[in-house]
Amino acid sequence: MKCALCGFEFTESEAKRPCARCPLGAHCDLVCCPNCGYQAPQEPKWLRRWRARWRRRNGASETLAAMRVGGETEIIAVRPRDQRTLQRLVTMGLVPGVRIRLLRRFPCYLIELGHAQIALDRELASAIIVRVDGQQP
Repeated sequence: MKCALCGFEFTESEAKRPCARCPLGAHCDLVCCPNCGYQAPQEPKWLRRWRARWRRRNGASETLAAMRVGGETEIIAVRPRDQRTLQRLVTMGLVPGVRIRLLRRFPCYLIELGHAQIALDRELASAIIVRVDGQQP
């Protein structure tokens, strides 16, 4: 998920964390951004499924931070915010054309690259653009 106000990317479980103290937390259909607190209605399941199918058919891309756990995909671009981040990613072998698999998202993004496992923070994971293909669950 991506916050419409601040652009922060987060998971559905992270969106419900700020609502834990609210008495309506379990029955509320609002998504709360853990970064800025902005609340928006939850995207309907039919629309989420439709978008996922459209992405798979059209070879769309998303960031590694938005990818599902267990999904295997190919890096199509690296778009870091600065030169130092780009150098870190290239040094680790995270360049376009490489196949990776996301093993874990929390507490850090753990990816498998060949026989190596690499841990990335949120900034590095959001700088990696991957292809959405039919191999993801």
